Amino acid sequence: MSNNNPISKTHFWALGFLVLGLLLVGTAGYMVIEGWGLLDAVYMVVITLATVGYREVHPLSPAGMIFTILLIVFGIVTLYYVVRVFGEYILASRFDEDFKNRQMHNKIQNLKDHHIVCGFGRVGEKVVEELIKEGAPFVIIESDPDLAAECQAKGWLCLAGDATNENTLLEAGLMNAQGLIATLGRDSDNVLTVITAKTLNSGLFIVARANTDGAIAKLLRVGANRAVSPYQIGAFRMATFALRPGVADFVDNVLDLGKSEVQIADVTVGSNSPLVGGPVDRYLSNRKSGVSVLVVNRSDGHAIINPAGDTDIQPGDRLILMGNRNNLSEVEKLFNR
Repeated sequence: MSNNNPISKTHFWALGFLVLGLLLVGTAGYMVIEGWGLLDAVYMVVITLATVGYREVHPLSPAGMIFTILLIVFGIVTLYYVVRVFGEYILASRFDEDFKNRQMHNKIQNLKDHHIVCGFGRVGEKVVEELIKEGAPFVIIESDPDLAAECQAKGWLCLAGDATNENTLLEAGLMNAQGLIATLGRDSDNVLTVITAKTLNSGLFIVARANTDGAIAKLLRVGANRAVSPYQIGAFRMATFALRPGVADFVDNVLDLGKSEVQIADVTVGSNSPLVGGPVDRYLSNRKSGVSVLVVNRSDGHAIINPAGDTDIQPGDRLILMGNRNNLSEVEKLFNR
């Protein structure tokens, strides 16, 4: 088997059917030629193919002897081929880097609705940890080969390449991705990544890191849906902890999606949803549903914070909901009808 032709699942199934077919033909042959029962025929085929040297279960006729010789010849050739193929596959999967890369690329091409994380530095690593908590599929693009190898060693899908290059983004499954998170260390790289990604896939939701205050406006202008300054957010959180520690603790508990039972969901109202045309409290009052509507974002950009119970729900509204996991799951079914 050539390293340029990795074994596919179809190949594995074919090998399995080959061995099974050999077993069936041998069993049928002994039953027809010698008139043996099923168990005796299967036993004879197994000890013959295994070449263990046990005696025959019954004396063989001349036709049975010829059939046994043919079965041994074909059996040894078949089993040798199967063992060799499986052995090469195991060795390649463990030691052949090209084979591992092909496997990884095949997995990436089969992904849909995943997130592409550009950069595995301090910020990118934390982003990946949050995606793992949520069980969200992702692909990492990292230019440093050592960091890329570290990601791959952890079993994560990671490409060693330049996130600003359109071929690398396409290789990461950009056209099937749900979102892209640009966490590169330089603002210029993040801007170029956003431009390239948005040009290739205009419907992609992009969150970009801004290392300076001035970069936020640039990133939003070139197509990022959200621009985040880690330093600005860090400073805000530190000040909030100092001034309002109780509020900060509550927000932390809510946003810790991996541990907290309380969740915040962002859900869009479809045109066929039973919510359309009715007031918030018809289905979404805390007393009825166990969830609270924090914000109603209209399609025109208007936001209604802490909406009253008689606020009408319109098609395309995005609702920010808070509640426990089970209640949110039940309410979200209304949006998906």
